[in-house]
Amino acid sequence: MTRRRLRTLRTAGGALAISVLAIAGVAPTAQAAAGGDYDWWYDTYQVQAAHDAGITGSGVKIAVIDAQIDPGQPIFEGRNLTVSDTQLCESRTEPVSETATEPSIHGTTMAALLIGNGAGASGIRGIAPDADVTFYGYGTLDLREEDYCRPNTDDDVSMFGYAVKKAVDDGAEIITTSVQRRAYENDAPAIAYALARGATIVVGTPNADTAVDSGTDVASFNGVVAATAIDREGAVQTDGAGKPFVVPKTDVVAAGVNLPTVGVDGDWNSSRAAVGSSFAAPMVAGMLALAAQKYPDATGDQLVHSLIATTNATQHEPARTEDGYGYGAAWLPTLLSVDPTTFPDESPLMSKPVGAPTQEQIDTAKTDGFVPVTVPRSADQYEDAAPPSSGFDIASLVIWAVIGIGILLVVAAVVIVLIVITRRRKAGKGNTP
Repeated sequence: MTRRRLRTLRTAGGALAISVLAIAGVAPTAQAAAGGDYDWWYDTYQVQAAHDAGITGSGVKIAVIDAQIDPGQPIFEGRNLTVSDTQLCESRTEPVSETATEPSIHGTTMAALLIGNGAGASGIRGIAPDADVTFYGYGTLDLREEDYCRPNTDDDVSMFGYAVKKAVDDGAEIITTSVQRRAYENDAPAIAYALARGATIVVGTPNADTAVDSGTDVASFNGVVAATAIDREGAVQTDGAGKPFVVPKTDVVAAGVNLPTVGVDGDWNSSRAAVGSSFAAPMVAGMLALAAQKYPDATGDQLVHSLIATTNATQHEPARTEDGYGYGAAWLPTLLSVDPTTFPDESPLMSKPVGAPTQEQIDTAKTDGFVPVTVPRSADQYEDAAPPSSGFDIASLVIWAVIGIGILLVVAAVVIVLIVITRRRKAGKGNTP
């Protein structure tokens, strides 16, 4: 089973589709056809109207879990951005990077989608500009290779589980990540802990070029919102052959095609069009943050209920499909028009492929807090782990070699003694009268 790093932001291409977004009366423009109009989602979701009404995410705490970020970029000026000083990985301590590399561009772009001020070449205006964002960075990740780290904790969790637990401890109400990971069973208590504390977790689904199999990644945990990318016409992102890339376990879809990056390799002052479910995750997280501000009494589970009951610009009974759209297109105006407290205070996403955390684990976390699995950490989860033992490590081989040599020496000594005794007996017989 393969594992995966950050999903790569790839150059955006055109896509043909029926229009889920056309419900709002948004038509493609000549600029969009030419590959521009990176702000299409901002107008489509009527973000400015929400901001003009005072719904900006103010007072809502969002955790962004990624690799690296450059918090000094002009796009964050005047925003509430904190880089956590928690060292998530034992061997990596570089969550901040002033150099535009793929890991730092990725993390910086994800945070900008939430709270960007429109500065720079990307021009990204955040969906929840007044939210309090805390960035949790793994540090350097090789985006071209499978790359895990050993978390800086004695608890048996993965780097993702540890980051989630720390974010919850720090008061995060919404947690989002676009760093793809294979689901690790012992992370279930961390997910349960987040859900029990009322936090909402949003994760981007695998892209077509992501090695993690859909259904085995962290978006497949119970209670976690799995977000997939669509273009402005409502079509899911395509694979390398131009065919729709369907992720059956998707919960909602959101903008993620032909969006800008903050920086390009080696240059923070440039931007490029990109596509990926990386974008969809903070997009949905930002919508939930606005809803959380407007309806402060709503729980995380109620917000998720409202999210899936207000897709495609209508309020309806949630109905999930397996065609890659899940419950439909997340829709900010409709989400903000419905009071989430009218929905049940329980997760509607408890039938995910991983099958964990269970309701029992969530109930336990409500009374006992975070209860980690009490077994040694699984070494094969981490980059610096030793390969699985075959029963003989180097020390064992040395010991057995020494024992073997000792046995050979003893046998050789016995043989020599027997030979000497035999020869003496023969010599004695020869001297007999």
